[in-house]
Amino acid sequence: MRECGIIRDLLPLYQEGMLSPDSVEFVEGHLKTCPDCRAERELLRRETVPEETEGAAEKAAEKAAEPGLASVRRKLLRQRRRTVILAVCLALALATALFARMTERYYFPEPQGVLTLREEGNGTMTLRFSGNVTGAKYFNQAAEGGGRVLYVSVWRTEWDRFFGEGLSELTLPEEDVEAVYFSPNNGSEDILLWGEDQVPGGGVITLPRLALVYYAAAALVAVAVLGVLAFALRRRKCAPWLRAAALIPAAYLLGEFLTLGLETVTYSMERDFLLTVLTAAFLYPALWLSLALREEHKRRALPGEL
Repeated sequence: MRECGIIRDLLPLYQEGMLSPDSVEFVEGHLKTCPDCRAERELLRRETVPEETEGAAEKAAEKAAEPGLASVRRKLLRQRRRTVILAVCLALALATALFARMTERYYFPEPQGVLTLREEGNGTMTLRFSGNVTGAKYFNQAAEGGGRVLYVSVWRTEWDRFFGEGLSELTLPEEDVEAVYFSPNNGSEDILLWGEDQVPGGGVITLPRLALVYYAAAALVAVAVLGVLAFALRRRKCAPWLRAAALIPAAYLLGEFLTLGLETVTYSMERDFLLTVLTAAFLYPALWLSLALREEHKRRALPGEL
């Protein structure tokens, strides 16, 4: 009986595999000859099986939860990436709009104190600038009696004041030129610099381009039409595509507002249009990502939080 007491004290350690080889041999030798200790061992084994089963169930539950956790991680990573891309696109759009405002052309209203025209001996004319002139250009039109009429515009920009250099001179062709006008680009009459006045009674005015007004109106109509269609077909599969399409003219409208403000008539059509389109190109993915993040937030939100 004394040996049985020792064996029963060792059985838990034997069951856990924590005995030395000599002790294992001693216990197993006793179990072969003692039915009471064998019964005690079976009882101990049955008591430990539920614990092992419970541990296995927990491991199985953890394995089953792993795909769900991985899915949550992927969603969080995707949301983080979208947020970063959204911030980058907004920063680029605002930087482009700021560049557009900094390079906005402020036209000089009169030539006095700004430029002088001198005829050269090689068949050309030279405009020499003073003050803070940073840019100039000319375009020509056919004169009524033949030849050409040149119209000169002179401007400055805030960007060139800080980062650029002033303009010193501009060469004009003299061949077949009947007159050269200075265009103030503010709705007032052009000023004759050289040659024969093409309209002796006055009234030569360089008008601004109105194309950006028409583009803005077309974009506004497109936003309204696509928005109404997206709302009317909101339960159809095409609704997300309609919303995404409506963001294109919306991005253009916002881009034009950021680059030009409410002044949509322009004397520098190509520059203003290109900067507006570039700003809109950065705004579109930002608007699309904002819409996607909002929809994802609505799907995850509780009913009371909507």
